[in-house]
Amino acid sequence: MVSIRYPVLILFVLSLIGACYLGFASIHLPYDKLIHFSTFCLLTLEFFFVFDTQYKSLKVLRNITLIICTFGGSVGSEIIQNLVNPKRVFDVYDIVANILGSLLGLGISVGYVTWSKNRARHKRSSYRQLNTHIIEASEDDGEESTDQNSLDIRERADTQSFTNEDYVNIQLEDVKH
Repeated sequence: MVSIRYPVLILFVLSLIGACYLGFASIHLPYDKLIHFSTFCLLTLEFFFVFDTQYKSLKVLRNITLIICTFGGSVGSEIIQNLVNPKRVFDVYDIVANILGSLLGLGISVGYVTWSKNRARHKRSSYRQLNTHIIEASEDDGEESTDQNSLDIRERADTQSFTNEDYVNIQLEDVKH
């Protein structure tokens, strides 16, 4: 299941508008290659994090980001830039800077997600399973708990047979008030 992170999408669209302005305008900026590199790094980071996916979908998202941002955006932007504004010169080194910046952004994104998943897995494994046993009513009280609720509680309280695979990763969106 893929969902959209709307704040990141808005940030991506605003960054894309700024990048289009810089790319299509007839202005000459110093450190042009550094601007290309950092712009594509930022755009790739934002594009990757627009989509909130499960761990199994991360490889697909990584490949889509690689194709769209790194290859399509890097080469396509230079071609479109030359068509929209003939005063802009097609530069192979701009494409190289775009690709390198995009690859760095993708590497940071994938590295962060991998680190985050490993950290969460380590946190889950560091907790020990609780052993909940219901203390039987003492015979001194003279009362026996035979009602259905106490029997159900005893059945659910036995966690000896659970394994690590029985734990559930509960996210905030899963909790309903």
